[in-house]
Amino acid sequence: MNLGTVAAIRSGLVLSRKLSREISSYRYPLLNLRAIHPDGYVRPDSLEVFYATEPLRQEYLTQQDDIIIRLSIPYTAILIDANMAGMVVSSNFAIIRLNQDYILPEYLLWLLNTADIKKKLYESSSSNMLNAVRPTFFAELEILPLTLADQGKVAKLNLLAK
Repeated sequence: MNLGTVAAIRSGLVLSRKLSREISSYRYPLLNLRAIHPDGYVRPDSLEVFYATEPLRQEYLTQQDDIIIRLSIPYTAILIDANMAGMVVSSNFAIIRLNQDYILPEYLLWLLNTADIKKKLYESSSSNMLNAVRPTFFAELEILPLTLADQGKVAKLNLLAK
């Protein structure tokens, strides 16, 4: 099955469209490239503050169980937990929101960080100078349909390995 059939996938916010030129009451933590460690976690001390001109739509803010993936090298994917909800996601990332009746976020996190998927990402991005992949790549990504129980086992083994 294609990931796009069981998930909503979009790019993050183009920050310049909502950036306030002065301090505003619409203040959000900003998930930027420096804040993502290559091992797949957020460095809280690297988050910046983003002041918006108006309240931002929920689709651009992290929600629990979102998968956020860098659209450029090293294409690191992270899983958002309850403590990381509410951050602005910049357009340097794709946001993947799953239908958890079909795929578990922890399983997809493992899958997106495998060498096989990273190789596909490199191959897909090799045609442009920035080595950036488009969010549509993920919508078309073929996912092995495992049962939720088997996905849970893979996710637990990945967590144990980390």
